[in-house]
Amino acid sequence: MPEWNLAGPRYKYPVSSAELERRLSAVQAAMRDKGLDCCIAQTQSTIFDSITRYLTDSAANPYSTTLLIPAQGGLVLINHGVEMDPAPIPPTLRNVEKLIRKPYCQPFGCTDGMIGAVLSREIRSRGFRRIGVILRQLMSADTLEGVREGVPGCELVDFTAEFSRIKAVKSPEEWALIDRCLRAHEQLMAMVPALLRPGRMEYEVLADLEHASRYLCCDWLGNVAVGSAPGGGGVPFHQNPAANRRIERGDGVTVMIEVSGPGGIYGELARTFCLGEPAPALLELYETARDVQHAVAAAARPGVTGRELNEVFDDFVTARGIAKNGRFAGHGQGYDMMEAPVICPQEEMALEEGMFLAIHPELMRDGQFSICCDNFRVAAGGAERLTRTEQRIFALEF
Repeated sequence: MPEWNLAGPRYKYPVSSAELERRLSAVQAAMRDKGLDCCIAQTQSTIFDSITRYLTDSAANPYSTTLLIPAQGGLVLINHGVEMDPAPIPPTLRNVEKLIRKPYCQPFGCTDGMIGAVLSREIRSRGFRRIGVILRQLMSADTLEGVREGVPGCELVDFTAEFSRIKAVKSPEEWALIDRCLRAHEQLMAMVPALLRPGRMEYEVLADLEHASRYLCCDWLGNVAVGSAPGGGGVPFHQNPAANRRIERGDGVTVMIEVSGPGGIYGELARTFCLGEPAPALLELYETARDVQHAVAAAARPGVTGRELNEVFDDFVTARGIAKNGRFAGHGQGYDMMEAPVICPQEEMALEEGMFLAIHPELMRDGQFSICCDNFRVAAGGAERLTRTEQRIFALEF
């Protein structure tokens, strides 16, 4: 990977400075086209880190990381830490011209407004008035209120759609990171048969997969989940607090692996295993899940919206006695575990070549649950499956 000497031994898979400059230039050009003076953004989660990681190649702080993105020039980054205003900028933190550290923390009401006050001061000092907001659901109320009150006469403009379109189409460097992510998911899923045996707890299998993901240099665990059911049946997967059932001979086991690979880009892979023979109803439901995934992928061509793909999904499953999509049948992926475009009734964003998708129909019928989850790249003729793991229910002999 590029620039090992820049990041040193503390950083595994940095992207090049040229790639970071490409991203920032594309975002700033779109901002200027919309007549914005700057944008503001905030990240409080490593599973939704597309803004900070995308523009700086540095992971967000769980205490929250806030960015001021001028329409021209370098970024201002506000992070949790010992009070330093400004703070020294480490060499690994690129695209940033000013770093500010403040001792705030979400559960401490006495620090409410601290980020908003600093952000407002920086905006006022630059004379900015027309301010874009990126992914406002990720921004705290006290930060947005602080900007509204601290920058009199400012205009807040939603810039989410424009930003999402830019980052959804992956560059060659991003596709190299995606390839590492896909291979890690495949290796983890290939371990599952060796981890399953009668008497093990669901959380033990889950813990083994989390542990192995670290050894494969995956950045963040995201969502690793396991569920089991008696009689070779299908069951939804559970995260660690609820993964508390003992697996026995004859059970069906659903495994979901949704981690960010080396370099921070997320992928997603789910399969079902049976400690014996799977129930016929589960086999039939899995075939339907696989077939609807293929139908959606074939329709996922440039220019098609997430809403239109949702219609393909609904038409396919309702004809087979299965309920319509009640959540998301698939979505984009990147530094966000789930990013636009999404396959749901509300999504009007159109697909473009070079987008990275997970298509993961989750179907329920007659008490059975099945999922077929794989990773895809949008191409001119539809989405191409990138995951190499076989698409079947794996029957294990015990």
